Amino acid sequence: MDNRISIATAIEKNKIASDTPFLFLLVIEVVNPDTGTTVETLRIANNNEPVSHKGNHYDPAHFELNTRNASGEIQQIQLTITDLTRAIQARMQAYGGGVGFRVTLIAINAGQPDEEPYHFERFEVTGASAKDYVVTWTLGAENPLTMNFPRRRQMRDFCPWRYKGEDCGYVGPMTECDLSLAGPKGCRAHNNEHRFGGCPAIPNAGTRYV
Repeated sequence: MDNRISIATAIEKNKIASDTPFLFLLVIEVVNPDTGTTVETLRIANNNEPVSHKGNHYDPAHFELNTRNASGEIQQIQLTITDLTRAIQARMQAYGGGVGFRVTLIAINAGQPDEEPYHFERFEVTGASAKDYVVTWTLGAENPLTMNFPRRRQMRDFCPWRYKGEDCGYVGPMTECDLSLAGPKGCRAHNNEHRFGGCPAIPNAGTRYV
């Protein structure tokens, strides 16, 4: 990726009148603090209407980004989100107050939203508060000790996708899945074989790490 700017630079540049301002997108990974796994992904755009970027839908919501550079301290970003439906606050209440959520800030050209982003940066929520309809997060560097390594295990007979989640994509009437390909409640039974997240081509009892 072309790292022509940083998020901090984009914030400052957006304060200046421009024919091609940056549009900020926010990807919020709701993390269960007990397991460290992502249970849901929220996508919002700092815009007055929805935005489509790389096949993903971003709901409109107002948020502000501010950088803080205190002497002798690592630069921090404060993220303030107007949460009119309190949907974000509901996730915070359910999962440890929001600390530990993972956030990706994406800067794209507002006039060409389907092009590659100018830049993106990943952060972890290190401080969180909410009052009325406003959520305030302090973003710090993502903690490498909380990342899965290898990033993913590829298994022959097990599907890693969250049932009815974005990767699974199932929207039919069935209510349970055994996360298999050919099991009685697996992907074939759901007529969703093309979205199976396992790797049947791996030899029996095999697991591949990527």
